[in-house]
Amino acid sequence: MHRIFTAVALAVFASLAGPWAPVRAQQTSSDPAQGIMPMSQFLQQAGFSLDAAEAAYLDADQDVQIQYVGPLFTVFNLAGPEGGLPDSATREQIVAALQKVIALDPTAAPQAPPTLARLRELAVEQRTALRRAASGWLSALQAGDEDWRQRGADDFVAAQQSLGAWNQEMFTRYPPPQQPPS
Repeated sequence: MHRIFTAVALAVFASLAGPWAPVRAQQTSSDPAQGIMPMSQFLQQAGFSLDAAEAAYLDADQDVQIQYVGPLFTVFNLAGPEGGLPDSATREQIVAALQKVIALDPTAAPQAPPTLARLRELAVEQRTALRRAASGWLSALQAGDEDWRQRGADDFVAAQQSLGAWNQEMFTRYPPPQQPPS
């Protein structure tokens, strides 16, 4: 499970804005949000038409997602691949990051226009599961449970499943360009 915990850290980071958010080649800030192109801008540059409500929703939802991914990336980075409890200084940082996630509102993004309602539903479902996972990890970590990473695992898997469904919905609505055969 520890290997899964580490591997999933990459998936969480990739969920920053779903399948479409490219990171600029050179980031000049330690803030990951600084390197992310707004979702609406990326889709428009890819040739998709968005009305103002769709663009506003996608960008606002992306901003909410970034609020979850930053602290979770911190948790995964600090927890590392080894099992057991982290040292006290690292544990304090992990606890602080988990508390940030738990304090977030999964429904914080504005209501989606009808055309994007399913995306919002899946995003809220994912974030709700992430909060439950963070709560499980936090409770176990604070209780001194050596196997604290397992305590939120089922909820984290549920979050990844919701993210997968969100990605599929995005690919259905905004299909990636077809690659020419080699």
